Amino acid sequence: MIFAITDIETTGGSIALGRITEIAIVLTDGKQILDRFSTLVNPQQLIPPNITNLTGITNEMVANAPLFHEVAAQIDKFTKDAVFVAHNVNFDYGFIRESFNRAGERFQRKKLCTVRLSRKIIPGYPTYSLGKLCQQLGIPLKDRHRAMGDADASALLFHLLVEQDTNGFIQESLHPRSKEALLPPHLEKEKFDSIPNKMGVYYFYNQKGKVIYVGRAVDLKKRVHSHFSGNTNTKNKNNFAEHIYDVTIEICSNELIMTLTEAHAIKKHWPIHNRAMKKVTLNYGLYSYFDQNGYGRFTIGRSGKHDRPLISFRSAHESRKYLEDLCEKFDLCPKLCSLQTPGDASCYDYEHNLCKGACIEAETTTAYNQRFETTLAQIYKENNSFIIRGKGRDTSVNSIVVLQKGRYKGYGEAPADAEITSLEEALNYIQYGYDDQDIQVLINSYVRKCDETELVPLINSATNNVSYGGQLFDL
Repeated sequence: MIFAITDIETTGGSIALGRITEIAIVLTDGKQILDRFSTLVNPQQLIPPNITNLTGITNEMVANAPLFHEVAAQIDKFTKDAVFVAHNVNFDYGFIRESFNRAGERFQRKKLCTVRLSRKIIPGYPTYSLGKLCQQLGIPLKDRHRAMGDADASALLFHLLVEQDTNGFIQESLHPRSKEALLPPHLEKEKFDSIPNKMGVYYFYNQKGKVIYVGRAVDLKKRVHSHFSGNTNTKNKNNFAEHIYDVTIEICSNELIMTLTEAHAIKKHWPIHNRAMKKVTLNYGLYSYFDQNGYGRFTIGRSGKHDRPLISFRSAHESRKYLEDLCEKFDLCPKLCSLQTPGDASCYDYEHNLCKGACIEAETTTAYNQRFETTLAQIYKENNSFIIRGKGRDTSVNSIVVLQKGRYKGYGEAPADAEITSLEEALNYIQYGYDDQDIQVLINSYVRKCDETELVPLINSATNNVSYGGQLFDL
């Protein structure tokens, strides 16, 4: 079997935007070097000064070098039927494959990563960067950060790994079903293999044990694998993969629990690679007030971080649709609900005999506000104290999500045969969670999709009053 030990230098870390400036390939049978190939490459873009400082390759050096498509056939022939090997292989392989794509050609080889091989065959070193590893193993490394210097050192490292691979790990990694070459260089394959095909939340950690990403999935193994598979290679993707040293998972019993678990984790750990739920999200809120003439009004607006609207929505469209439904159901004036432009004229519905005239004070405040208060009661009812009950980890328990007076308290599990009739009792089963507008939107949107199965009156221990809004939904 022939191995093509490869190293490249580039104009930057982005496979989409960067270009190759130098490539070196060392052919070996695993014991001795058979042939070498190297060339500078004209990237057709300027090399940034910091890259020149690192590699020593200047714009003048590559000005008369061949373009990649002019050496692509030579590279293809030189590596044909060989296994592509590199230190952090997905970076070098991704750049070369993308360069072939731009040239209108296809490049596909079996891959091996000497970082992953080293961690498995010679474990216990504090770092597996090429420079430090060569220093620790006594492997000569000349012309560091030049393609041929790094490729020669990587070839000697590979020879050592072949010699010490008494358990056949290299051959195992080349098996078609092995995902060794796809995984991040520092993530143990056993960790990935232990991930089940179940619903839940996963956590990626860096070298210091800090959570750097949190995600959720109906199929955890499939989702985690998707982060590193596929044909796309970007700077962010490679940087992300290079910093992953560990992964853990948390099995969840249903979709809502999974969504809340992910939200809790993001807000707790503030992972560097997560974007959602880290910003202060100004959702849309529904508010009520009485105007100077005494008419009850509804309005929709952006919610401040500490605002407590009657109900929160992710989008203006969603909030407007909700208010339109309320307006129609309770026979309210669309103008007094901020659904039509304010002014002296009557609303459009009044002109078509669909409004009783509160917009022009043709209807008394007493009559109109009766319907307004009924609407408010309905909103409060929907946002009062209730439990959302769902499937548990097994038949002996149910998951529960508890809301107290419309505010999220947390989630947990309760015995399947438990008859929870008070908030005080419900709170004994949960772990408390964050309550902000993001969480409110997640829960409200989920509740609106649920079918009500039964009403459960929950007694507020502070007032000893039965909540008329205690609702229990099955997920």
